Amino acid sequence: MKKTGKLVSNDILGRNIHRMTFDMGKCEFKQPGQYANLEAGGIGGPYQVCDFDSNRFTIVFPVIDKVSEVLASLSPGEEALITTGLGNGFDLYKVPDEVTLVADDVGIPEMLGLVRRLLVRGKKCKLILGYPSKDDIYMLDSFTNLVNEIEVVTLDGSNGRQGSPADVVRHAPYVCASGSLTMLRDLAAKVDEGQFSLSGTILAESTSYEERFIETTLGRINCSDAGPVFNKDIILWDKII
Repeated sequence: MKKTGKLVSNDILGRNIHRMTFDMGKCEFKQPGQYANLEAGGIGGPYQVCDFDSNRFTIVFPVIDKVSEVLASLSPGEEALITTGLGNGFDLYKVPDEVTLVADDVGIPEMLGLVRRLLVRGKKCKLILGYPSKDDIYMLDSFTNLVNEIEVVTLDGSNGRQGSPADVVRHAPYVCASGSLTMLRDLAAKVDEGQFSLSGTILAESTSYEERFIETTLGRINCSDAGPVFNKDIILWDKII
Protein backbone atom coordinates (compact mmCIF):
# COMPACT_ATOMS: atom_id res chain seq x y z
CA MET A 1 0.00 0.00 0.00
CA LYS A 2 1.34 3.42 -0.95
CA LYS A 3 2.08 5.82 1.88
CA THR A 4 3.55 9.28 2.01
CA GLY A 5 7.15 9.33 3.13
CA LYS A 6 9.08 12.45 4.08
CA LEU A 7 12.67 12.89 2.93
CA VAL A 8 15.00 13.26 5.91
CA SER A 9 18.33 13.59 4.11
CA ASN A 10 19.77 13.61 0.59
CA ASP A 11 23.54 13.21 0.33
CA ILE A 12 25.84 12.77 -2.67
CA LEU A 13 28.38 10.01 -2.10
CA GLY A 14 30.37 10.57 -5.29
CA ARG A 15 30.01 10.10 -9.04
CA ASN A 16 26.39 11.24 -8.77
CA ILE A 17 25.49 8.49 -6.29
CA HIS A 18 22.74 9.67 -3.95
CA ARG A 19 21.92 8.41 -0.47
CA MET A 20 18.40 9.30 0.64
CA THR A 21 16.64 8.49 3.91
CA PHE A 22 12.86 8.64 4.22
CA ASP A 23 10.70 8.68 7.33
CA MET A 24 7.58 6.58 6.84
CA GLY A 25 6.17 6.62 10.37
CA LYS A 26 6.13 2.84 9.99
CA CYS A 27 8.11 0.70 7.51
CA GLU A 28 6.96 -2.73 6.37
CA PHE A 29 10.37 -4.31 5.81
CA LYS A 30 11.02 -7.71 7.36
CA GLN A 31 14.23 -8.83 5.59
CA PRO A 32 17.26 -7.19 4.03
CA GLY A 33 17.03 -7.57 0.28
CA GLN A 34 13.41 -6.49 0.03
CA TYR A 35 12.78 -3.42 -2.10
CA ALA A 36 10.64 -0.28 -2.17
CA ASN A 37 8.67 1.52 -4.87
CA LEU A 38 9.07 5.28 -4.82
CA GLU A 39 7.10 7.83 -6.81
CA ALA A 40 7.86 11.54 -7.11
CA GLY A 41 6.67 14.05 -9.66
CA GLY A 42 4.24 11.52 -11.07
CA ILE A 43 6.91 8.98 -12.04
CA GLY A 44 8.62 6.26 -10.07
CA GLY A 45 10.01 2.77 -9.89
CA PRO A 46 11.58 0.08 -7.68
CA TYR A 47 14.74 0.71 -5.63
CA GLN A 48 17.12 -1.46 -3.64
CA VAL A 49 16.98 -0.72 0.08
CA CYS A 50 20.30 -0.04 1.75
CA ASP A 51 19.11 -0.21 5.36
CA PHE A 52 15.95 0.20 7.40
CA ASP A 53 14.41 0.27 10.85
CA SER A 54 10.82 0.35 12.02
CA ASN A 55 10.28 3.96 10.91
CA ARG A 56 12.91 4.90 8.34
CA PHE A 57 14.71 3.42 5.36
CA THR A 58 17.64 4.42 3.18
CA ILE A 59 18.28 3.97 -0.52
CA VAL A 60 21.56 4.49 -2.38
CA PHE A 61 21.35 4.82 -6.15
CA PRO A 62 23.01 6.35 -9.22
CA VAL A 63 21.22 9.08 -11.15
CA ILE A 64 20.94 7.47 -14.57
CA ASP A 65 17.53 8.38 -16.01
CA LYS A 66 14.57 10.73 -15.69
CA VAL A 67 13.02 8.77 -12.82
CA SER A 68 16.17 8.86 -10.70
CA GLU A 69 16.77 12.52 -11.63
CA VAL A 70 13.37 13.53 -10.29
CA LEU A 71 13.85 11.54 -7.09
CA ALA A 72 17.36 12.89 -6.53
CA SER A 73 16.11 16.46 -6.93
CA LEU A 74 13.98 16.24 -3.77
CA SER A 75 15.04 18.31 -0.76
CA PRO A 76 14.71 17.32 2.91
CA GLY A 77 11.14 17.88 4.03
CA GLU A 78 9.64 17.06 0.64
CA GLU A 79 7.50 13.96 0.18
CA ALA A 80 7.20 10.93 -2.08
CA LEU A 81 4.63 8.17 -2.46
CA ILE A 82 6.27 4.98 -1.22
CA THR A 83 5.48 1.30 -0.83
CA THR A 84 7.85 -0.55 1.51
CA GLY A 85 8.50 -4.20 2.32
CA LEU A 86 8.11 -5.52 -1.23
CA GLY A 87 9.42 -8.87 -2.43
CA ASN A 88 11.34 -11.55 -0.59
CA GLY A 89 14.78 -10.76 0.78
CA PHE A 90 17.60 -12.79 2.30
CA ASP A 91 16.49 -15.60 4.59
CA LEU A 92 18.74 -15.03 7.60
CA TYR A 93 17.85 -18.42 9.10
CA LYS A 94 19.53 -20.20 6.18
CA VAL A 95 22.84 -18.38 6.60
CA PRO A 96 25.49 -20.45 8.45
CA ASP A 97 27.82 -19.12 11.14
CA GLU A 98 30.41 -18.09 8.54
CA VAL A 99 29.38 -16.41 5.30
CA THR A 100 31.01 -14.55 2.41
CA LEU A 101 29.14 -11.50 1.13
CA VAL A 102 29.91 -10.56 -2.48
CA ALA A 103 28.72 -7.51 -4.41
CA ASP A 104 29.78 -5.27 -7.27
CA ASP A 105 28.80 -1.62 -7.56
CA VAL A 106 25.31 -2.58 -8.77
CA GLY A 107 24.50 -4.54 -5.62
CA ILE A 108 26.59 -2.95 -2.89
CA PRO A 109 23.83 -0.82 -1.25
CA GLU A 110 21.68 -3.69 -0.01
CA MET A 111 24.68 -5.45 1.52
CA LEU A 112 24.79 -2.94 4.38
CA GLY A 113 21.45 -3.91 5.88
CA LEU A 114 22.34 -7.58 5.44
CA VAL A 115 25.70 -7.22 7.19
CA ARG A 116 24.15 -5.42 10.16
CA ARG A 117 21.56 -8.12 10.73
CA LEU A 118 23.98 -11.01 10.30
CA LEU A 119 26.38 -9.49 12.83
CA VAL A 120 23.57 -9.07 15.35
CA ARG A 121 22.99 -12.83 14.99
CA GLY A 122 26.63 -13.57 15.72
CA LYS A 123 27.61 -14.53 12.16
CA LYS A 124 31.19 -14.12 10.95
CA CYS A 125 31.16 -12.12 7.72
CA LYS A 126 33.79 -11.76 5.02
CA LEU A 127 33.06 -9.04 2.47
CA ILE A 128 34.19 -8.78 -1.15
CA LEU A 129 33.27 -5.56 -2.96
CA GLY A 130 33.91 -4.59 -6.55
CA TYR A 131 33.85 -1.24 -8.35
CA PRO A 132 34.67 -0.07 -11.89
CA SER A 133 37.57 2.09 -10.66
CA LYS A 134 39.07 3.70 -7.57
CA ASP A 135 37.13 6.88 -8.32
CA ASP A 136 33.84 4.95 -8.21
CA ILE A 137 34.28 3.61 -4.67
CA TYR A 138 31.38 4.53 -2.40
CA MET A 139 30.02 3.34 0.96
CA LEU A 140 33.28 1.61 1.84
CA ASP A 141 33.58 3.45 5.15
CA SER A 142 30.14 2.15 6.15
CA PHE A 143 31.42 -1.42 5.86
CA THR A 144 34.88 -0.91 7.39
CA ASN A 145 33.16 0.26 10.57
CA LEU A 146 31.43 -3.13 10.81
CA VAL A 147 33.56 -5.84 9.19
CA ASN A 148 37.25 -6.55 9.69
CA GLU A 149 37.75 -8.82 6.69
CA ILE A 150 37.06 -6.82 3.52
CA GLU A 151 38.60 -7.14 0.07
CA VAL A 152 38.07 -4.45 -2.56
CA VAL A 153 38.73 -4.96 -6.27
CA THR A 154 38.29 -2.72 -9.30
CA LEU A 155 37.78 -3.68 -12.92
CA ASP A 156 40.64 -1.41 -14.03
CA GLY A 157 43.00 -2.25 -11.16
CA SER A 158 43.28 1.37 -10.05
CA ASN A 159 42.80 0.46 -6.38
CA GLY A 160 45.26 -2.42 -6.34
CA ARG A 161 43.78 -5.78 -7.30
CA GLN A 162 42.15 -5.93 -10.72
CA GLY A 163 39.05 -7.91 -11.56
CA SER A 164 35.49 -8.71 -10.59
CA PRO A 165 34.42 -9.74 -7.07
CA ALA A 166 33.72 -13.20 -8.49
CA ASP A 167 37.40 -13.49 -9.46
CA VAL A 168 38.43 -13.18 -5.81
CA VAL A 169 36.36 -16.15 -4.64
CA ARG A 170 38.28 -19.41 -4.62
CA HIS A 171 36.16 -21.57 -2.36
CA ALA A 172 33.25 -20.24 -0.34
CA PRO A 173 30.84 -22.79 1.14
CA TYR A 174 28.06 -20.21 1.51
CA VAL A 175 27.65 -16.86 -0.22
CA CYS A 176 25.13 -14.04 -0.13
CA ALA A 177 25.52 -11.93 -3.26
CA SER A 178 24.06 -9.00 -5.15
CA GLY A 179 25.12 -7.31 -8.34
CA SER A 180 25.27 -7.41 -12.10
CA LEU A 181 24.12 -10.49 -13.96
CA THR A 182 27.59 -11.20 -15.37
CA MET A 183 29.17 -11.17 -11.92
CA LEU A 184 26.45 -13.32 -10.38
CA ARG A 185 26.66 -15.90 -13.17
CA ASP A 186 30.42 -16.21 -12.74
CA LEU A 187 30.08 -16.44 -8.98
CA ALA A 188 27.32 -19.07 -9.06
CA ALA A 189 29.63 -21.46 -10.87
CA LYS A 190 32.23 -21.21 -8.08
CA VAL A 191 30.27 -21.54 -4.83
CA ASP A 192 28.50 -24.42 -3.15
CA GLU A 193 25.42 -22.75 -1.69
CA GLY A 194 24.00 -19.31 -1.26
CA GLN A 195 21.36 -16.68 -1.82
CA PHE A 196 21.65 -14.36 -4.81
CA SER A 197 19.79 -11.07 -5.23
CA LEU A 198 18.75 -10.13 -8.75
CA SER A 199 17.59 -6.68 -7.69
CA GLY A 200 20.50 -4.93 -9.36
CA THR A 201 19.67 -6.63 -12.64
CA ILE A 202 15.89 -6.78 -12.71
CA LEU A 203 14.92 -3.70 -10.71
CA ALA A 204 17.27 -1.56 -12.75
CA GLU A 205 15.75 -2.72 -16.02
CA SER A 206 12.07 -2.16 -15.35
CA THR A 207 9.60 0.20 -13.71
CA SER A 208 7.09 -2.67 -13.66
CA TYR A 209 8.92 -5.27 -11.57
CA GLU A 210 5.70 -7.20 -11.00
CA GLU A 211 5.72 -8.14 -14.69
CA ARG A 212 9.19 -9.67 -14.65
CA PHE A 213 9.68 -13.44 -14.58
CA ILE A 214 12.72 -15.70 -14.41
CA GLU A 215 13.14 -19.32 -15.39
CA THR A 216 14.08 -21.65 -12.52
CA THR A 217 14.28 -25.35 -11.76
CA LEU A 218 10.86 -24.89 -10.17
CA GLY A 219 9.38 -23.38 -13.31
CA ARG A 220 8.71 -19.82 -14.42
CA ILE A 221 8.55 -17.58 -11.34
CA ASN A 222 7.19 -14.06 -10.96
CA CYS A 223 9.95 -11.99 -9.39
CA SER A 224 7.61 -9.96 -7.21
CA ASP A 225 6.22 -13.18 -5.70
CA ALA A 226 9.49 -15.01 -5.05
CA GLY A 227 12.34 -12.52 -5.40
CA PRO A 228 14.42 -10.54 -5.84
CA VAL A 229 16.51 -12.88 -3.65
CA PHE A 230 16.63 -16.53 -4.71
CA ASN A 231 18.50 -19.63 -3.64
CA LYS A 232 21.44 -19.84 -6.02
CA ASP A 233 20.74 -23.38 -7.20
CA ILE A 234 17.24 -22.81 -8.57
CA ILE A 235 18.18 -20.04 -11.02
CA LEU A 236 18.64 -21.09 -14.65
CA TRP A 237 21.37 -18.57 -15.41
CA ASP A 238 21.52 -19.17 -19.16
CA LYS A 239 17.83 -18.26 -19.48
CA ILE A 240 17.99 -14.86 -17.78
CA ILE A 241 17.86 -12.12 -20.40
